[in-house]
Order: sequence, then structure tokens, then C-alpha cells
Amino acid sequence: MNSMDEALLRAFPLLAVPASGAQAPAAEYGTRYLAGRHGVSREITLPWVRICRLIAPSALPLPYGVVADAVEFRCGPIPLDVIQQFVAHAKEEQPLEVAGAFLWNERHDSWRYARRTLRSVSAAHLQYQELRPADGEHLVVDAHSHGRHAAFFSAQDDADDAGAMKISLVLGNLDQQRPTSKMRLCMAGLVQPAFLDRDGKLRVPA
Repeated sequence: MNSMDEALLRAFPLLAVPASGAQAPAAEYGTRYLAGRHGVSREITLPWVRICRLIAPSALPLPYGVVADAVEFRCGPIPLDVIQQFVAHAKEEQPLEVAGAFLWNERHDSWRYARRTLRSVSAAHLQYQELRPADGEHLVVDAHSHGRHAAFFSAQDDADDAGAMKISLVLGNLDQQRPTSKMRLCMAGLVQPAFLDRDGKLRVPA
């Protein structure tokens, strides 16, 4: 094993899950791979979320323990006023698109909405400057609008989200009384639907 291989294993550990008991969640932030009975799972642990998913199923049972799929949101619920700030921003600028972000402060378990500075914008596209979270903050929800068009994830959205680790949110039909919305969890190539429950907590469908 050369130095590059050693560095890769330090950055992305591969662990065999003991058959005698469950594997404890990672104690540190980062990505690791777990060899379990049904194949290899990838576990990503961030301050605001932990997700474990089977990514390489085995054709035969392996002599290891079972690894359960899981999505655990560790950030608190998003306050209604933070969501309303984004909706108001999007309605204010329609038919043009807008871009913003919901940032979570792990020190205070608090949220804020931040508008992104736009480089160019129209009713069908936008380019923006990336935000710099303050100390203790994490960009959890990447939000943008589609003006008077319906909410959906475009090919450009798919390209922007490729490899990202965030929640993506798009708001559309802002000229109507009830706008439309789409939300998804993006975790380094794995994408699945997400939503906010009545209490503002992030969820994924069971």
C-alpha cells in the first residue's frame, strides 16, 4: 500500500460491521464505508445531518452485521419567519428568479435566511456569488425560485447539485395565490425527495 492509498483510507475509512452487534454511528464528521451483510454502505456525517445508504449491494450475504439505512437531521426546525422571508423575496422579484439560502447555526441552534448577490438574472436563469457562512453556521438549504414558472428541478439544477451535500429547494408559480415547491436532499451523488413537516422539521419520505 503506497502513501496515496493510505491517505485515501484515512479520508474514507472502510470498516467491517461486527456480526455480534450494531455499528455505532461515526464519532467524527466525514465519510466512511461500511461492509455489512447486504453489501457496502456509505455513511456521511455532517453537523446538520447523518445519512447511511447501501450503495453496493452484494449478490450473496456477507459474514458481517446488518447496516440499517438512515437519515437523521440534527438541525432544529426551520422557523416559519425564515421560510416567509424567502417566499416574500421570491414574490417581490418575480417574474425574475432569485437565489438565497437557509443557514443553520449549530452553536445556537438558530436559522437565518440570506439573499445571494446575483451576477446575472432573467425569468429563466440566474448566476450568483456563493455565500460565506459565519462562524458556526452551515448552509443547509440552497433555495431559488422559478418566477411564474412551475417548481421543478431543471437540467441545470441537476448539474449544480451533482456531488453537493445540501437540501435543494425551488419555488415556482409566484404570480399565483398558492406557489408550488420542490425539495430534495442531495448527498454526494445520492438524491432523494425531502419535505418540511408542520413543525418546520426536515424529513424524507419513509
